[in-house]
Amino acid sequence: MLKIYHEDPVIIDRHIGHLEQREATHHFCKTGTAPHGTLLASYGLHPDVVVPPDVYVRVDVPRARHPVYKFRPREAYPDYRWPFMGACCRSEDAGRSWSKPVLGTSCNAAAAVGARTVCLNGEPAYLFAVEPGLAVTSMGESDDDGRTWRDRPDVYFHYPPDLGLCVEDSCVAGARVIGNFDNRASFKRLSDGSLVTFVMVSVDRSRPGDPWSRWLIPLMFRSTDGGYNFQFVSLPAGMPPLKQTEATRGVRALVEPGLAELPNGELLAVFRTGYHQPDRVMLQARSSDGGVSWSELIACPGVPRYYPVRRLQPIVNEGKTHMNNAGVSPWLAALPSGVVAMVYGRPGLHITFSEDGTGSEWRDRIPIVPEPSLFGVNCDSSAMAGVEAVGENELVVVYDIHNYKPPDGGPVGNTVFSLRMTVEKA
Repeated sequence: MLKIYHEDPVIIDRHIGHLEQREATHHFCKTGTAPHGTLLASYGLHPDVVVPPDVYVRVDVPRARHPVYKFRPREAYPDYRWPFMGACCRSEDAGRSWSKPVLGTSCNAAAAVGARTVCLNGEPAYLFAVEPGLAVTSMGESDDDGRTWRDRPDVYFHYPPDLGLCVEDSCVAGARVIGNFDNRASFKRLSDGSLVTFVMVSVDRSRPGDPWSRWLIPLMFRSTDGGYNFQFVSLPAGMPPLKQTEATRGVRALVEPGLAELPNGELLAVFRTGYHQPDRVMLQARSSDGGVSWSELIACPGVPRYYPVRRLQPIVNEGKTHMNNAGVSPWLAALPSGVVAMVYGRPGLHITFSEDGTGSEWRDRIPIVPEPSLFGVNCDSSAMAGVEAVGENELVVVYDIHNYKPPDGGPVGNTVFSLRMTVEKA
């Protein structure tokens, strides 16, 4: 058993005024760290709607061989309602207080690499095809623990050209997108100093009579030069179609991967699954050789399955069923004490723990945001949160509540919180 304590949540930032879901901002939260213990929180300011491709404008960074595509909607649409894709805040006291947000700054899942902080740029961050076997992206880089950022262009990803990755031409105007860094929860620096990340790619595996032409799968990459070149490591789930087991039956996509280096040195990866299974499960796999090979995918032990019919309102299937999805955005944090925490969402937002630090069993499940209630008071969230260890037994969760109603009767508004927790072994 674990002894779990928490402090009162702290407001990081909020939007004042009621917002419909299609207008939602201040959501989709992520966390990261800088070299001197500074905690970074980033969150989205753009609703979960289709973004016109021409709001990403080509920018030729000096001395870069390849262009950077930046989110600049006002250059294409002067009256565009959402001028910023995201914001970033800093905490130098382990989540007790936060700086003012810097709008338009992307420090998505930042990681300390030497004396610098490196992060994925953009929301989402894209990977662009250069030639078979080579792709490029731009990252963010900071020398002052996330106070200011600059572009790190020409970050290369090298992979076997015979993987048959599909190129998407519609995401960013004028660019050939070959992948994206879905959810950011796998962008981590390991104990050996290397930087790792998963990239989500599409693979065409269409067969006669098979209505599913493309699969969305993760590729793992590693950088040993501080985040300038990333080399292909493995396919954690293998090449589709997935091996059919009780856990993977009906799964057509593995998205939003979370990753942690466990106390025993193994890697643990957790995935949200595709949109149309009868039930929603999160799957996990582990690697004992640095990600080169992975165990068989299993349902996260102790994490309940959910069915979309739990929702009170009727479900309208529009291809991507949005808030009807469950088991989203798994994010892992290994505490120095050996405990591993995982935060994930829908319905509600929960945190759960692996006391022995192996992920073989998840217990002590606690709702941070409760499941949607009949009255709908402070129970609606994007359910996408980040979690970081900030001490031997301490962690911080960054999350949001949609149209939060303060207990003092203040104005309603989408609100981003940080929650400090202490987790001790009994």
